[in-house]
Amino acid sequence: MPVTLKDVAAKAGVTPTVVSHVLHQRASTVRVSSATAERIRNAAVEMGYRLNINARNFRSQRTQMIAVVHGMGFDRPIFGTDSRYFGQLMDGIVESAFRHGYSITLCPQLLGTNPADSMSDGRFDGLVWYSTIESAANDAMIDRCRVPLVLIHGQPGEHADRFPTVVADNRQGIELGLDYLLSMGHRKIGFTIESGTRSREATARRDFFQQGMAARGLDGSDASVVDLNSDAAIREYLSGARPHTALFAYNEGLASCILREALTLGIAIPDELSVLGFDSTPFCDEQKPRLTSISQPLVNLGERAVDALVQMISAPDEPPTHDILPCGLDIRESVGQAIG
Repeated sequence: MPVTLKDVAAKAGVTPTVVSHVLHQRASTVRVSSATAERIRNAAVEMGYRLNINARNFRSQRTQMIAVVHGMGFDRPIFGTDSRYFGQLMDGIVESAFRHGYSITLCPQLLGTNPADSMSDGRFDGLVWYSTIESAANDAMIDRCRVPLVLIHGQPGEHADRFPTVVADNRQGIELGLDYLLSMGHRKIGFTIESGTRSREATARRDFFQQGMAARGLDGSDASVVDLNSDAAIREYLSGARPHTALFAYNEGLASCILREALTLGIAIPDELSVLGFDSTPFCDEQKPRLTSISQPLVNLGERAVDALVQMISAPDEPPTHDILPCGLDIRESVGQAIG
């Protein structure tokens, strides 16, 4: 039979309330001498006492579990190949969750086509939602959620302002990239995107790019946006009379595809064309040449998201917080002086 708190109390010659105070930091009004506390701890070790997690959770109505909700419209997240976006985000999520005493769960129901089934069934104290896909189905799931939830890449005011949000400052990141390209002499700059993407991050960065170009007296028309939605489209652009001296990709994945196709075609980067990415995970250092990129603070985004979620769990009546984190610039090898 498992050793109970009452068993430890009997061996130590104290009440169960005193044992609970010493071993579980409960009953804060109880005063216990250091000698008695030591006797209780020794008794617990000798008897092999272990905290009953299920009983504790039942009493507190908490599971100490947080789920990362993937939303609809994504495949399973990849940790170790291609962009390290999800891995970096998870580093921050796990760091903060462990600091607050929570476990993190990824399960098929949350990563499949219908995460709604698991969102409010009581198994989690809170949810971290990180999908960037604009979808009526995703919005409906969030609106129906009845447990604490934080939105990574969310915007203040969404969903009746019920949930905290954490997002990188896409406008500031795009401005930073444009200023760097201009400092390298570039004036003919194209923004590359994949048509059909429903990513709100991609849409926001495109809009900020066009606004930033116009504000600098440069061509920010729709002609400055280059649709590179396949390897064939990239090859066609690179093989033709390229109208730009630099391409600013909406993320590092698309930028890496441009670098790969340029290498295949014998186009020297950055001597013949400069390429700037967005995200700047360690994936950028694996490219040839190494990819210069706007750095999205993914680890910090994950940490701040869980911090906000735990605050919401602890104080549900407090207004939600909204964090906008600045981006940086990691200069590597794929951007050079403008040619021509």
